[in-house]
Amino acid sequence: MKTLLVYHRDSRWNRKNWGRPPARAFKIMFRNITPYAVLLLLTLFMSTSACAVPTTSNPTVIILSPASGSEFREGAEIAVQSTSTDAGGVARVELVVDNVVVHADAVSPAKNQVTVIQSWQAVQGTHVLLVRAYNATGGVSSPVAVSVTVAQASIPTATATISPTSTPLAVTPTLTTTAACIDNAVFVADVTVPDGTLLAPGQTFNKIWRVRNAGCPWGEGYQLVFASGEAMTATRVFPLPSTPTSQTADLLIEMTAPTTPGTHSGIWRLRNANGQLFGTIVTVVIRVLGSPPPVPSACSGTPVISSFTATQRIIPVFGSTTLSWGPVTNADRVEIDQGIGEVGTPGSRDVAPTTTTTYTLTAYCGSQTATAQVRIVLPFAILGSKTSVDQTDYSGACPKTVTFTGTITANDEGTVTYKWESSDGSNNSAVLSLSFDGADTKTVTHTWTLGSSGKTFTDYWERLHILSPTDVTSNNAMFTLRCN
Repeated sequence: MKTLLVYHRDSRWNRKNWGRPPARAFKIMFRNITPYAVLLLLTLFMSTSACAVPTTSNPTVIILSPASGSEFREGAEIAVQSTSTDAGGVARVELVVDNVVVHADAVSPAKNQVTVIQSWQAVQGTHVLLVRAYNATGGVSSPVAVSVTVAQASIPTATATISPTSTPLAVTPTLTTTAACIDNAVFVADVTVPDGTLLAPGQTFNKIWRVRNAGCPWGEGYQLVFASGEAMTATRVFPLPSTPTSQTADLLIEMTAPTTPGTHSGIWRLRNANGQLFGTIVTVVIRVLGSPPPVPSACSGTPVISSFTATQRIIPVFGSTTLSWGPVTNADRVEIDQGIGEVGTPGSRDVAPTTTTTYTLTAYCGSQTATAQVRIVLPFAILGSKTSVDQTDYSGACPKTVTFTGTITANDEGTVTYKWESSDGSNNSAVLSLSFDGADTKTVTHTWTLGSSGKTFTDYWERLHILSPTDVTSNNAMFTLRCN
């Protein structure tokens, strides 16, 4: 093999080929190289090229729910549950609806796998819900999306049964009014494994929450779903037991404690058959043995709190955030209010307040204390509104005064503006206001006097129209009036 032809600085190459056109020179060169040498050169070239191009990985995303093609009612809160995975750590997850980012949840510190539930209030039409994840180096996942259809909210109908009589003037109506219910749940107790329970690494346990149904009956399609934190179980969705209104239910999940020492927590939510999250959150918080003492046992003077922060200080209604605190020195115990209790340091906890809430971390050294606060702000929002009528079907003397009762549920302190609207516009009210001192449900009433001898008014209605802080319209409370 004449290897000298490969290196153009060799005297024979210069002597034989200098000044020749490059194509002819390379033809002479390759005529004098054996096939083995060509193979060796190609191998070296490919190896060098492979080393020169760095390989990068992007996150992968799986949308767990809703399924593509799902249908919802206008105004429903659609919960989009997704799992994002990346070897280098997922740093942010975004929910995009029709090319508009509606949620951007930071993950700090970045995790190899994270499951989140991000919600969006449905509006009429067909929409594309897309989830994308970013890793710590800025890599973004390939688009993963589902399509959903949102139908116009249906108008509840009222039914009436009138007792027959031979004399029309003596008719006494028997009225049946069906009021729309709102899904709700109230936490009652931790039946097992209260927050802060000490467990061995890898220990299995049954976590049972007791909740009371404070809304519509729970039946087929109602579920308990993992929301954030650590699930501590492979299954993320469990069916709720059939539970009538005002009754309690025990929700049991078999879990396994992580093997890493320290504090571990998870947040779970209830979801109805339409995919809408509702009611209280339920949490599991355990401490795995093997961790160092949570705080120093000896101290003197004023404790020192290094930091107390939140990943997001402004969250949407039904959203969550993570409280994080650094080491606390010169203290014999550390507590956080709002039901969290004593904690180790450093540490973190996922929280999901339903109203604007201030969390206070207090460190104690005997009678000396130090505090730090984080305020989580939620927008003033309307959680629900409905209207009912005292009589849905009336026959008798006129004019008749019909009374309507409306309820407005708000999540925090603020002022609501609203008006009453009637089917023919003749009994619309002026714009009214209602003040809330905190989370509450308030009742308002309105009357309509109408009718004259021999007149009939069929399928008339009134409803509440909330103008601010958000535009919300209640159901139509329908009635029929027959005047003698």
